[in-house]
Amino acid sequence: MELGFLDQLTSKVDAKGRVSIPAAHRSVLANGDPSCEDGKNPHMLLVHSKSHKHCLRGFTVKAYKKMRKKISKMKSGDDKDRAAEMLIEMVTVVQVDDNGRMILRKDIRERFDIGPQAVFVGSDDHLQIWNHDTYFENLGDMGEGINPFELIDRGTRE
Repeated sequence: MELGFLDQLTSKVDAKGRVSIPAAHRSVLANGDPSCEDGKNPHMLLVHSKSHKHCLRGFTVKAYKKMRKKISKMKSGDDKDRAAEMLIEMVTVVQVDDNGRMILRKDIRERFDIGPQAVFVGSDDHLQIWNHDTYFENLGDMGEGINPFELIDRGTRE
């Protein structure tokens, strides 16, 4: 059963940019990469354009293809061009190595200020990869006094 990316886990980043992807997230990547059927290591697509949050985003091969399909179906114009600029031009494919690590390029680490620790945050269909301190500083009172089950109920009422 595939549940998608869950949890919030911290990993060390070495001086060369190698970071261990949490095991739970590696299994999601493997399930979302058709080339893993032959026992190969999974790929992840890193979207390194700036979004509404200051984090890097990682997608499985299948999830990224689904997103690309949505872009290709958009009407030609500024919105499609902007989506392509942010979600196609600013994407890097990385492969998980035999030790469960990936390499984050120096320019990407610098853009998102990812230092000696990175926080992997499950966001269902993708991972958010944060600078450790930035993530926990922004976490603050997130969700304080909010009942998430009520949010779901409000969002799904007909």
